[in-house]
Amino acid sequence: MSAFSLPRVRWGVAVPTPSVQPMLVAGLLAGVIWAIWTMPETLSLEGRKVLIVTLAAIVGWVGTRLSDSIVAIGAALALVLWGAIPEDRLFATLGSELVWLLLAAFVIAAILKESGLVARVMAPVLGRGPCVLSLFAFLTLAIAGTAFLLPSTSARAALMLPVYAALLPLLPDPRIGRALALLFPSVILLSAGSSLIGAGAHVVAVEAVDGATGLRLGYMDWVLLGAPLGFLASAVAAGLILWLFVPRALWRARLGATTLSSVRDPRQGRILSVLICLIALWVSEPLHGLSIALVALLGALVLLTPAFIDKRTKDVFRAVDTELLVYLAATMLIAQAMTASGADRWMAAGALEVLPEAVATNATGIAVALSLVAVGAHLAITSRSARAAVLIPAVALPVAGLGHDAALTVLIVTMGTGFCQTMMASAKPVAIYGNHDAGGFTQADLFRLAFFLAPIKILLLIAFASWIWPGQLNQLRMSPEPVFSAHAAVSATASATIVPASVTSESSRALAISLRPSPRPEPAIVPARARVSANPRGPERATTQRPAFEQKLRQAQRQIARDFKAARTQFRRDFKKLF
Repeated sequence: MSAFSLPRVRWGVAVPTPSVQPMLVAGLLAGVIWAIWTMPETLSLEGRKVLIVTLAAIVGWVGTRLSDSIVAIGAALALVLWGAIPEDRLFATLGSELVWLLLAAFVIAAILKESGLVARVMAPVLGRGPCVLSLFAFLTLAIAGTAFLLPSTSARAALMLPVYAALLPLLPDPRIGRALALLFPSVILLSAGSSLIGAGAHVVAVEAVDGATGLRLGYMDWVLLGAPLGFLASAVAAGLILWLFVPRALWRARLGATTLSSVRDPRQGRILSVLICLIALWVSEPLHGLSIALVALLGALVLLTPAFIDKRTKDVFRAVDTELLVYLAATMLIAQAMTASGADRWMAAGALEVLPEAVATNATGIAVALSLVAVGAHLAITSRSARAAVLIPAVALPVAGLGHDAALTVLIVTMGTGFCQTMMASAKPVAIYGNHDAGGFTQADLFRLAFFLAPIKILLLIAFASWIWPGQLNQLRMSPEPVFSAHAAVSATASATIVPASVTSESSRALAISLRPSPRPEPAIVPARARVSANPRGPERATTQRPAFEQKLRQAQRQIARDFKAARTQFRRDFKKLF
């Protein structure tokens, strides 16, 4: 055979052929660029540049094998080099509050993983040899509870990974391991909406609601809004995974003897105390005024001292996912460029023009449309924070301009972005557990789960947006600012005459009246009999009666003192039992 002869073709052997995927991607990208560049003058030049770069990044994420971080950094550099955004904004994103928050979260997760605290806490439960059904219920609650502790889904996935690896040898059937691999990331992602610190997208949502409506959602406000949906969606996902991937005959099968370490380590008690203090500071943010990121950094700094770790701090910082931080900063820059150039509003205006009038003026129709867009957005944008940063200004706020509640539309979009279990690249926790060496799952398993879970998630969003969230948002608007808030005290002292018009409760009126400096009223001429008849409880009651707000305030102080005392006693008992 000469050097230029064709190779022999054998049956069952594929002949290598040039891949057509790069050609298709290049052709699609060229068509997108040409279509945007030749659009009417309604879109500014900066908006066209930003829109071209953003769509190119989406094509890179979906249609190429390049790393998501490489595509994001390339898009950010393209925006700067093309003159769409100034250079200083590129470097300013790395110093944002969200980046520092995630940095502290990775440090805390690395220390928890190294100390074995998670395994130590779960050892008493798994030592009893629970059945598969009980194990799934316990893990669902435990994983969902970590949303109130760590502000990163990737950090939570890394935190729970040692528990998943330790459970694999105890399972009576390998198929249960695949179900557990799906359970961990699904609950991590769906329960993130339960807490304000559960995802960076929530910070974007809070700022958008504050800017559009003036309603400032605090930590407990978000818990009341998001926790019911987060826990309900997590429970539904756990039930679906059991039904789809675990035979019913194995639901009552029990686990083997636990291999989780139950050694008592003094460091674990100290770390647990620091974590409890962190949660308390996050919950009581209105009291001290410290941001969530600053509290997390303080907690990470304390945990890096020799009293909590027995290795060098350099080794702890090696566990920080630097790639994720840079990727997040780059996607934040893209979202900021979309907003600054007006490209997002231009896209939203075009979408709203196509929206039928019957849907645009119907609250239920808007809830359905927003739910579909928010849940399906993960197929194009693989970052939850980026999805929220793009959808909130481009979809939620323009829809609110049609006469709908802006807080409600932002809430629907934000909660909908939590679903991202269709592809491996859709979320970091999915990739972490899907590619696990000892267990994992396939892309076909994800498609099978998403086929049932996505419609249920959409229905839950529509139900909450139609019957639950509107009433809760109205109550938050009517309720006064927390009495024990440091910000409220300062604002009341500086401007005692400013009272929100939406405040209608009796206590709020009493507070406004007590703080408002008013001139001394002139004595009214009222007959004595009229004064007595107007006060059936007696004249002495009329002169000594305290304002209703002051009485409620003192009752609240006594109740808080009792609650703190009971909680302290219960915590001491539980802490002694555990350690």
